[in-house]
Amino acid sequence: MPKLIHRVTTIVRRIRRVSDDVLSFELADPDDWELPPFTAGAHIDVHLPNGAVRQYSLHGDPAEANRYRIAVKREAAGRGGSACLHRDVAEGSILPVSLPRNHFPLAPAPHHVLIAGGIGITPFLSMIPALAASGDGFELHYCTRTPSATPFLEQLAPLATAGRVRHHFSRGEVPAPLDIAALIARVPPDAHVYCCGPAAMIRTVQDAAGPQFAGRLHAELFGRADGAADDSDFTVELARSGRRIPVPRGQTMLAALREAGVEIGASCEAGICLDCKTRYLSGTPVHRDLAMRAADRTEFITPCVSGCAGPSLVLDL
Repeated sequence: MPKLIHRVTTIVRRIRRVSDDVLSFELADPDDWELPPFTAGAHIDVHLPNGAVRQYSLHGDPAEANRYRIAVKREAAGRGGSACLHRDVAEGSILPVSLPRNHFPLAPAPHHVLIAGGIGITPFLSMIPALAASGDGFELHYCTRTPSATPFLEQLAPLATAGRVRHHFSRGEVPAPLDIAALIARVPPDAHVYCCGPAAMIRTVQDAAGPQFAGRLHAELFGRADGAADDSDFTVELARSGRRIPVPRGQTMLAALREAGVEIGASCEAGICLDCKTRYLSGTPVHRDLAMRAADRTEFITPCVSGCAGPSLVLDL
């Protein structure tokens, strides 16, 4: 049975530019009702005028019940979602969105080290008000190219003055990129680390942290999973019916299942939303999603981007 998708109708109340190439969109209920609540680090699926569905972190205060706010960087080499929002959406436009979901929540800890790269700042802008309300300690290290390319620079200025936010510019008169290894080396043993940004930054943080940060390192990547199609053929077996569906080289598992008439809910098809998360029973999966917890990967796979390292994979379908 297809997954039931809940949508919330919102209207774009305000659009403002927060850096050279980033716009912030404020969404509200058309009749000013309260919106479904969200928690720090949550995101929503946004259904765009061109028919695409894209995921954006909510960057507002979770205590504000009357609006959602998302920030979108225009990506010239992207898949068209950001260009559609920048070009075709105006104040007064209607945007259906999903209920908020959270794959990047805050964990209980006395101190939180937040590391943001570029547009990866957005989930931290919902975490900061929550941390301030809880009284937990935090520090934000924000890596961007230049001040003009830094979204929400003015909003963060009071926290920067107070020493809670530290900017690391990689270009300019005096470049001062973040020394990630040195930062991780001084993280207290009871603190948690959160990283959101480009894949290269996340890999550097993960390498610096190592196994001793297991359970204390949390990451969310902006973009889509790479290598969605496999370089070799394999077969998907449906355990409940016994059907065997070939997945030829160059095709995604999700596409092969759909061609065979198997309905699987999917929104982003980029390994982010987890709408297509499916239980597997045997085989050697190749996980390429960007959001599933490590513990869940022992039972589930995302057919939109993930594959198989062997000849076959058995799904609980």
